[in-house]
Amino acid sequence: MKVLKLARIGAATLLAALCAMASPAHASKCEAGTIFNPITKVRWNCIFPITIGGVRVGSYDKLDKALDAESASKPLCACRKGATFWFGVKVSFWSPNRMVDVVTEPGCMMALGADLMSTGGKLQGSQSSIADGTNTRKMFAQTHYYISPVWKMLDMFTDLPCIEDNGFDVAMITEVLPTWQSGTLGAIIQPEGILFGNPAAGLACMADSAAAAAGKTLDPLFWCMGSWGATYPVAGDIHFDDSVEAWAGLAARSTFMMGRLGLLTISSVDGCSFKPQPIWTKSRYKFQIMEPVKGGKCVNVGRPGVLWSSAKHAPGKDNAQFMLFEKVICCAGVSVP
Repeated sequence: MKVLKLARIGAATLLAALCAMASPAHASKCEAGTIFNPITKVRWNCIFPITIGGVRVGSYDKLDKALDAESASKPLCACRKGATFWFGVKVSFWSPNRMVDVVTEPGCMMALGADLMSTGGKLQGSQSSIADGTNTRKMFAQTHYYISPVWKMLDMFTDLPCIEDNGFDVAMITEVLPTWQSGTLGAIIQPEGILFGNPAAGLACMADSAAAAAGKTLDPLFWCMGSWGATYPVAGDIHFDDSVEAWAGLAARSTFMMGRLGLLTISSVDGCSFKPQPIWTKSRYKFQIMEPVKGGKCVNVGRPGVLWSSAKHAPGKDNAQFMLFEKVICCAGVSVP
C-alpha cells in the first residue's frame, strides 16, 4: 500500500499550514512513555472472532456475525495472481495494523514518544464553548496516521497471503495539511461535503447513531460516524460532549480522509487481494484506545461514549492514541504449480 509522500508537499503548502488559523490552548505535554509497544498496548482479544472455513473461534457480536456470513456460507476459496494459483479455505479475523494519534500538542508523535515538529505556537489544539444556547463545545486537534503492521513486527502469521508486508511508517500528519486546519479549505478539494451539510443528511445520521449503539454500522451512510459526529467537513474541528468520543471521532475522520486521498485499502470478499477504498466501509473497522488509558475492548465506529469511554480521560492528559483493527478476509491455502 502506498503511503502519503510528505516530501511532495511544497514549502508554500507547509507555510500555509503553519499560518492557518487555530485557537490557542493549553496543550497536553508530549510524554515519552507513549512509545508504541505492541505486546502491552494492544488489546489482543480484539482479534476475535477468528473464522476458519466457516467455523468461528471466540466470542462474536452482531457486527461480526454479519461480516462473517459470506465466509461461513462459502468456506472454500480459489485465487489467482498472475501465474500463481492457489486454493484453500477462507480465514477472517480483526487485524491490528494501523494507529492514529489525536494530539493537542502539534508535532507530538505519540508512537515515537517525541515532539518532532516545532510550530512556534501555531496549530495548537483547543477546546471552546459555542454560544448558541446548546451548551455544545468544540474541539480542535491534530492527528497522525501510522502504518503499523503488528503481525509483521512480531513476525507472526507472515505466511498468510493477506498479511501486509509493509514496514512501520508515518502515512499522514495533519500539521502539514492546510485543509485540516480549515473546513472551508477542505470543501474546496472535497466539494461533495456540501451535499451532506443539510438537515436531511443530519437526520439520517440519527439512524446511524442508533445502529452504532446496538453494535452495528450502516455502511451506506458513509458521512455519519454515529455518536462521534460526521465525516464532513474533513478538518480538525469536531463538536462534542465527551472528550474521549471527540478523540475517537477525529481518529475515525482521519481514516476516512485516508480513503479520500486514495491511500486506503481493504481485503476483498473472496480473500484473494486488497482493493482500493476511496469511500470507507465502516463495518470493517474497530478502534481501541491505547493512550492516555488503555481500553478494555474495541468499539465499532460511532459507539456512544457512555458505553465505553468511562475513566478513559486521565486528568491533565489531552493527547490520545488509538489502534485501528481492520477486518481481514484471507484465502489461506496451497499453491498449485
